[in-house]
Amino acid sequence: MVTPGAKYTTQEISVLVGMSVSKVHYYDRLGLIPNLKRSKNGYRVFTEENLTWMRNLKIFVDSGMPLKDIRQLTDLVVQGKHATADQRQAIVEHHLRALEKKQAEISEQIAFMNSFVKEYKQIQKESD
Repeated sequence: MVTPGAKYTTQEISVLVGMSVSKVHYYDRLGLIPNLKRSKNGYRVFTEENLTWMRNLKIFVDSGMPLKDIRQLTDLVVQGKHATADQRQAIVEHHLRALEKKQAEISEQIAFMNSFVKEYKQIQKESD
């Protein structure tokens, strides 16, 4: 649920996104959180927009997208969402193709393992 004007601490973001505080700090140091503000005392202050980005960032990272590609996406978002849509789309589509290839490879591996399990079950059945 989006709460207009809501502000979050690093700890709150880590819980909402399912990411450790140290990971949030790490991604901030890498410049992967666009438009992140700081309070007068230097603490990170996250907005709803930052929360949305952090959820996307977690999916990008969990899917294996290289950090250099995530950094490029971040830089493009800062430049302007509409002005850089084509470039961002190309990055995401490239990663999507890589995921689809990996999915096909995993499907083949599962089929291979299932054939062994089937064979082993048949052997056990014959020995009973």
